[in-house]
Amino acid sequence: MTGMTRRWFLTATGAVAAAGAASACDTTATGGSPTTPHVSSLPEPVAFLRTSWSTDPFALGSYSYLAPSPLGVSVREILAAPVGRLHFAGEATSGEAPATQAGALLSGRRAAAEIIEAARPGEQVIVVGSGFSGLGCARDLTDAGVRVTVLEGRERVGGRTWTECLDGIPAEMGASWIHGHQGNPLTTLLRETGGRSYSFDYDNVVGGDENAVAELESYLARAEDVEDPDTTPYSALLPRKMSPALSYAVNSVLVQEYGAEPEDLAVSADEEGTAGEGSDFLLPDGYDRLLAHVRGSIPVRTGAVVTRIARDADGVAVTLDSGEILRADRCVVTVPIGVLKAGKITFEPALPTRKREAVEALGSGLLDKLWLQFPSVFWDKKADAVEWFDPTDPGRWSLWVNGHRAFGKPVLLGFNAGRPAHDHAHLTDRQVVDSAMDALRRMHA
Repeated sequence: MTGMTRRWFLTATGAVAAAGAASACDTTATGGSPTTPHVSSLPEPVAFLRTSWSTDPFALGSYSYLAPSPLGVSVREILAAPVGRLHFAGEATSGEAPATQAGALLSGRRAAAEIIEAARPGEQVIVVGSGFSGLGCARDLTDAGVRVTVLEGRERVGGRTWTECLDGIPAEMGASWIHGHQGNPLTTLLRETGGRSYSFDYDNVVGGDENAVAELESYLARAEDVEDPDTTPYSALLPRKMSPALSYAVNSVLVQEYGAEPEDLAVSADEEGTAGEGSDFLLPDGYDRLLAHVRGSIPVRTGAVVTRIARDADGVAVTLDSGEILRADRCVVTVPIGVLKAGKITFEPALPTRKREAVEALGSGLLDKLWLQFPSVFWDKKADAVEWFDPTDPGRWSLWVNGHRAFGKPVLLGFNAGRPAHDHAHLTDRQVVDSAMDALRRMHA
């Protein structure tokens, strides 16, 4: 086996830091031009795209994870519960598929069903956020005859679903995979749009350290004996001082999956959600096609940053950063858990104590991407992905997806999660590309 986990690929998300990327994959090449000095025989990258979700004010992280808390796995149900005329959706509220776009879409549809059942004829609803959750909610409400206004703080639609273009292929800055395609609502969208799929093979991976992963599994087996997995962090199962190899395995198996370090992650996080069945798909035609299909002709007001939501028995008043106030009968909040935790939106009256505890009990994980386009392929063309163990900095640039195999182009997609991702978040573009190229050179020395 390898250290690669299935959920690790679910919702890698990010914000582009390279210049000049298109909104859809309809050009030959986009992104910045790196300035990495030539110090080895490897070809230099000719373009790149990077992400930094922790510094994106509309995300403040990549996706939610379960932190140690007495609320345990019930936290998502608590977060999802409506408060009067205020409803909540988003992957963080999904008990079925947390931290995934499938969970986001299902949560939006769940919120829409709540409103359709409770609303009176003629009601108007404001939906905050235009990702799969917000648009999925707006789609069902619109189809049911409910008047809907969708507000999006960014100047683009999609939230944590974001397709750019690199060398003519869809460079997913946000969601990349459909996991467990059987019975997955995203697979239905893929079929309806006529999109293609690439079945990712998790066994077709080179590199890594199988012995280190096997050692880690011996520690994780102790989870069955933990009396209170809700309040116990994964770090309690691990030795206080870990070898570089074990640290690498921890990053591969836990950190890359949840975007969180073991001391911040509850043991019961492994009990969340229901595993999908069937292959996991990459989308050669882009994730944005699925989102556009859900949206249809629904208008979205971009650049509308919500700062305050007030509610009473008659409705809601949503205040934008411009001072404009929009009124409606109900409001659906689909913003990421990082935004809720940071208090970017003021709720009046304040949310109930139980709801605030739920926000606190969920963490905002971090998984960042770096797409690199090369003039030619120098890595294993046949592998779906490459793992690497850096003994000097375990977990840094430890996972790479082979874009040549998936898309037929000389492109690599590298990931950092947890601490390594936070370490890179505030670096310049050149520093990030240099760091990645240093890793690739040592991998291929």
